[in-house]
Amino acid sequence: MDAGLAAVLGATVGALGTGATGLAAALLSRNTARHQIRAESMRALRESRRATYLAFAETHERYLDLLSTTLIPLGRIERFPDRREEWIEKAHKRWDQALKYRQNEVQKIRVVLSLDATRPVADAALKVTERFTLLSGATRRAIEALKGQGLDTGPLSPPLPGYIELLAEEGLDPEAPDLGVLQDRAQDAYKAFLRTAADAVGENGLLPSG
Repeated sequence: MDAGLAAVLGATVGALGTGATGLAAALLSRNTARHQIRAESMRALRESRRATYLAFAETHERYLDLLSTTLIPLGRIERFPDRREEWIEKAHKRWDQALKYRQNEVQKIRVVLSLDATRPVADAALKVTERFTLLSGATRRAIEALKGQGLDTGPLSPPLPGYIELLAEEGLDPEAPDLGVLQDRAQDAYKAFLRTAADAVGENGLLPSG
């Protein structure tokens, strides 16, 4: 092979090698960029869900606190019969505050969570809703029995569908369920939601411990 032909072949091979190296580099760069975009998208989604789960938890913790304070005056009626009417009115007032909070803040965050939750978190949130509504409904009925009249629930239609059946499934008397037991089970459902939500975003202790 003469020197001229060897030079041409060498240049051709060199050019092909440079092109292949450049193509590999371009593909690697593109794959890296795709990975970075995917990782950033997943991080943004996780942070969005984290914020939603945290808002749901904080809102429902406040709601549970309002329902729990309603039970305090109810528990004092038998111990302090001379102030019976006062305790009934306090229970009514506090339950009404809880109802208004549910109509506004609670309903709003439930809608947001339904759009941004994984299936396990959505299921845990549904259990929270069920247990909290049972507690609210049973408390309302207890106050109504004491007052001898129905309570205004605004746009909400009490009780939730299957209220009697759900109480029976819980092993409680549908006519006079134990409010303390319902309160404890609502708290348990709330804690279960916290655990499920924290696990879903992959960070223990991310949400309040309740």
